[in-house]
Amino acid sequence: MQFAIDDNQVADVIERPIVPSGVRVMTIVAAEEGPNQYKVCDENPAGMCLKLRLSDSGGSFKFVFDDIPKHLAWRAVQLADAVGIKAVGGSLVLTPEELLDQSILVEVSHYTSKAGKVSAVVKKYMPPDAAKMPKAAAKRPAQQKAASIPDDDIPF
Repeated sequence: MQFAIDDNQVADVIERPIVPSGVRVMTIVAAEEGPNQYKVCDENPAGMCLKLRLSDSGGSFKFVFDDIPKHLAWRAVQLADAVGIKAVGGSLVLTPEELLDQSILVEVSHYTSKAGKVSAVVKKYMPPDAAKMPKAAAKRPAQQKAASIPDDDIPF
């Protein structure tokens, strides 16, 4: 696709601030599986990660990116607990599709790179707390589906 750009149409880019430190409700706005060269190690030679992009509930801050490497199962367990998914038989399966649009509690901290750039990072995924979650996010989609199934034995 080719675009003709008129200098009068170029909009100013709004620079958003980083998410403040602390515990916040965030929404998973993008999730995918893929490699990250910075996560390569002996246990994970391809650097495979679950790549997440989180947005604060108001959308007024920059996204928070979090790549969970395949070899750090404890981080995946934190995320699973935050969205209400349990491991089965010593194995945990998280798919990008089931994580998308989930509202979760996240502890955010700040990180300063060697170049001096400050970024917001996920320090910890928190278990759900109904008092801190918005009303719409209080029930998970799986719970909503189960609640809509009648308790009788009639299959229709």
